[in-house]
Amino acid sequence: MKTPNSRAYRRLTGRLRLNGRSAVLETEEGDLLYLDTDDDLTAFEGSRVVVEGQLSRSGRMALTWLGAAA
Repeated sequence: MKTPNSRAYRRLTGRLRLNGRSAVLETEEGDLLYLDTDDDLTAFEGSRVVVEGQLSRSGRMALTWLGAAA
């Protein structure tokens, strides 16, 4: 059973990597976060991006928004 705080909404910055099956955000600290989305993110591959979404404890994010980082 999930607790109310098990899925926190977050905004993170990092470099977007595509590994064939999943989009992965590599944070500036070197952490990897798998992004769950049906959107085509190939235009952002290798770019520094800002992502927003519901973060789970398993290292995955249900992506709500993605944009180029300044």
